[in-house]
Amino acid sequence: MKMGKKIGALVAALAMSALLALALVGCSNSGSQENTDFMEKGDGEHLVCAVTGKLIKIAPAILADQLGYFEEEGCDVEFQTVALADAMASMSVNKLDIDLFGIVPACSYVSQGTPIYVFGGTILNGSEFISTTAFDRELKTAEDFRGLKIACSREESGQIYLKAYLQDNGLELGKDVEFEYVDNATTALEGLRSGQCDLFICNNAQGYTYSTTMDDIKVPAVPADITGDYPCCRQNCSDDAYHNKFQSLVDFEVALIRGYDYYLNNKEDVIKRMVDYSAQSPDYVEAALYGTDEYRNMMDLSPDPHTNEIVQYYKAMLSIGEIEGDPNAMDQYATSEVYKRALDRLVSQYPDNQTYQKLAADFDIYNS
Repeated sequence: MKMGKKIGALVAALAMSALLALALVGCSNSGSQENTDFMEKGDGEHLVCAVTGKLIKIAPAILADQLGYFEEEGCDVEFQTVALADAMASMSVNKLDIDLFGIVPACSYVSQGTPIYVFGGTILNGSEFISTTAFDRELKTAEDFRGLKIACSREESGQIYLKAYLQDNGLELGKDVEFEYVDNATTALEGLRSGQCDLFICNNAQGYTYSTTMDDIKVPAVPADITGDYPCCRQNCSDDAYHNKFQSLVDFEVALIRGYDYYLNNKEDVIKRMVDYSAQSPDYVEAALYGTDEYRNMMDLSPDPHTNEIVQYYKAMLSIGEIEGDPNAMDQYATSEVYKRALDRLVSQYPDNQTYQKLAADFDIYNS
């Protein structure tokens, strides 16, 4: 049940299988209430969950594994190291049960008619801006971005939501504000220093690394302060896992929420464990997971699926032309059913636990 096994390359075959599967995936659920009997079944099933590298953003799942929570909850889960693109391709043809990353790929697959269920949260608000220290513009409203050139990576979730926000507030993308995809941070840093771009949208804690090791780089703002909350990495699962292993997914989620509670309440031990797991420095791990007096971390590791925000994010991708498809497709696949059952179980078992009580109190705010 420990992490580190590897899946062989499946992409070429799976891509073809996915295309064939699309022909069979119709709108069988459209206009009718789906039978929910399956939600009481699927207990004790073997789950395969993909992880990517040694990223500590999935700390609650890592902790749940290390502390034996999956075993205690009767969850038979196997963690396998898989590239992000391979994970989505595998899930699309039911060769993989779960992955813990990728809101952008999940939305892309759903827009094409492939059933990928987004059933829980991994990270909320995971992006930040970096600039040179000479950049002195306040970034609080859409108008503050007029005339700026912004570098970003295609998979960075914050850039999608920012584009949609700016467009919705009167800026024309490509004219009033320009975005350019870059392949790596080195290219973006060179662009900042040469004046080819004003900002670089990067992932949480990259700003910590750059601003503490480079005298000319700072973190001037974060997208979430301008756009509001947006989903970053999510817990995604295949159609087969959702419909045939539902109660096993609930067991998985119970263990993961317990890992989240441990993360919130055991900072020193969590930092040590994540240092050992990732081989990152203690200073970096603390900054990334908790923040410091000088650095504000943006990663919110809440397991809440935030289904309202997932649907909004999908529509944001549609509005800026990143995807095409049914504007209401994600309504079906952004689901809180697994999470709610898991949370209800924990609230019942541990009525005095403040973490579970807070998650329960917030549930209706983010999932309606």
